[in-house]
Amino acid sequence: MTYQEFKNNIIHTVSAKLGPSYRVALQDIIKNNDTHLDGLTILSENSNISPTIYLNYYYDQYQNGKSLSCIQEDIMLSYQKNVPAKNIDISFFTEFTKLKDRIIFKLINYERNKELLSKVPHIRYLDLAIVFNCFVESLTNGYATILIHHHHLSYWNISCEELYSLAKRNTPKLLPYHLQNMSDVLDELFATEPVDWLCDDFSPIPMYVLTNTRKLHGSGCILYEDLLALISQKINNDFYIIPSSIHEVLLIPAENAASYDELSSMVREINSTQVSREEILSDHVYFYSRHTHKITM
Repeated sequence: MTYQEFKNNIIHTVSAKLGPSYRVALQDIIKNNDTHLDGLTILSENSNISPTIYLNYYYDQYQNGKSLSCIQEDIMLSYQKNVPAKNIDISFFTEFTKLKDRIIFKLINYERNKELLSKVPHIRYLDLAIVFNCFVESLTNGYATILIHHHHLSYWNISCEELYSLAKRNTPKLLPYHLQNMSDVLDELFATEPVDWLCDDFSPIPMYVLTNTRKLHGSGCILYEDLLALISQKINNDFYIIPSSIHEVLLIPAENAASYDELSSMVREINSTQVSREEILSDHVYFYSRHTHKITM
């Protein structure tokens, strides 16, 4: 079965199961790093929001041997699990005074997102771009964000700089940072696994994982005011910033780190083999100086 036949089959099956009071549609969703995915949306007559179910991943399962009937059942279960219990009131989005406290930022790669960046307000930062979302915390299963486009700024009559000023204030409040020693992360990861493979004198290089409490788009924490200065003060060292993904970065004290070239080579290798395309932040390593309080490449 070709991918097109697979998509048609899923749309027909889901529509038949749910009946005429539901509208089932497929949309081309542009995700991070110009990744195009086929998003299945299901709207009932009384709903204004739908979970998005990406069929690309299900087709991969089909090609790997999973039966079509099992995939159809999984899709229905995914919808039932994630369908919002109530509608979202988006009327606030037309009044900037009601949403200015919800403006947040996130970091994406500049070169990999040029098509998207032509449509949205952004600020260039090193080899990255700062883009803006409206934070909506009213979903039963979490929260949603609405990407802010150029036409929103025209409607609200504000500038990109004003948007950034608000985001710098709001993002640390709505998405507080979370810093954890890598050894603690590994302890949690292997909490139920035997650790006899660790030698008694094993002493890993100090490394810290920086993200936000949601662990979504946590790489933006490097922009939180005074946060990196506080971290450098605590560890009494400059440090390298390793762009693990759009969701987190790793911090390695400079005195313990390998050379910049070695770190950069490691990041490129991991991005090409371990990180999904849409979650890659950068192939470059950054350096934070506690004396200049700046991040450089």
